[in-house]
Formats: sequence, C-alpha cells, structure tokens
Amino acid sequence: MRFRPGAARPASATLLGPLLGPLALLACATPERPAPPAAKPPPDPGLAALLGRGPEAAIALVGPVRLDRREGEARHLQFGGSPCILDLYYYRPEAGAAPVARHADARRPDGSAIAPGDCLRLLQAARAS
Repeated sequence: MRFRPGAARPASATLLGPLLGPLALLACATPERPAPPAAKPPPDPGLAALLGRGPEAAIALVGPVRLDRREGEARHLQFGGSPCILDLYYYRPEAGAAPVARHADARRPDGSAIAPGDCLRLLQAARAS
C-alpha cells in the first residue's frame, strides 16, 4: 500500500517505524568471529624417544608389554610396574605406513595423574635397578 504525502499512516506503520531502523542496522552488523581453537599442548619432552616411532622403540626402552590391544588400524600398548602405568597409542600416519606412537597417557597404580614423560623415566629407572 502506498501512502500519499499528508495522508495519515496506519498505527502499525507509525509504531514499527522507529523499531525497524535499528533492527535493520543490526542485521547488517558483522558477527563476531569465534575464537580459534586452543592449540594442542606441546608434546612431553620426556616422550621424544617414543612419539613418532614404532612399538620396538618403547619395548627397547621400557621392557615387556603388559597389554597389546588392536582396534582396527590402531594399536594400544600398555607398560606398567609399581611406579606407574604408561599407555601408548599407535596409528598409521598414512595408508600403508607402519604405525607410530601418536599419543601417550599415564597414571599411578592408584589412578592418580602423572605426566607420561615422568612415568617413562620411572619405568626406565625401575627396569635398570
């Protein structure tokens, strides 16, 4: 419907007019960009001898495997003793390649947390004694 100059406007047009202007500006506003995802923490320096290497490296450093479990292409090796339990997870970096350690978790026998690199050092010391 067109309005003629000087003609009365309907009440809805008179009431909504002041509200539509700011809403139209809000619709044009640029939305805030979400924060980038948090960076992965750097690998534990104590694990440099294991991460990116095959299972043989862990067996040579720590000794016999306590648990060897496979799930599809992934492999989980667990090493343990009285000081702590070290879990290493192996994945293929690309199709056809040999699996390498990509992640490590560790805990004390009571379930409390310990850094994987610290656990590795404790297991090596226990093996040496």
